[in-house]
Amino acid sequence: MTGGLRWMGMVRRRGGAGGRGKGKGEIREILSAMLWKPGERPGDYEIVFESRGTETGLETIRGDEVRVAADRILLPGGTVIPMHRIVEIRVRGSTVWTRRPRPG
Repeated sequence: MTGGLRWMGMVRRRGGAGGRGKGKGEIREILSAMLWKPGERPGDYEIVFESRGTETGLETIRGDEVRVAADRILLPGGTVIPMHRIVEIRVRGSTVWTRRPRPG
């Protein structure tokens, strides 16, 4: 792929050698591609986020079910999910971004 995003086809992990990663920036980059890159379909994306009140503490929603704002996603019904609660993004079943598990 030339001139496009380099994350397609590989898993990006937040953090790494040298310090903190650009977690929110990478999330925004992927979600922008979901919305604006020719050929991409938001329904092919799954966003996994920390969810209070669920048994597992995680919830998954398809990309075509959310609205994307500068630092958050908006779910149907008006629920706001800040970008820092997103833990994984999948495209067509493959993980393209994941956050390292928190210690503890």
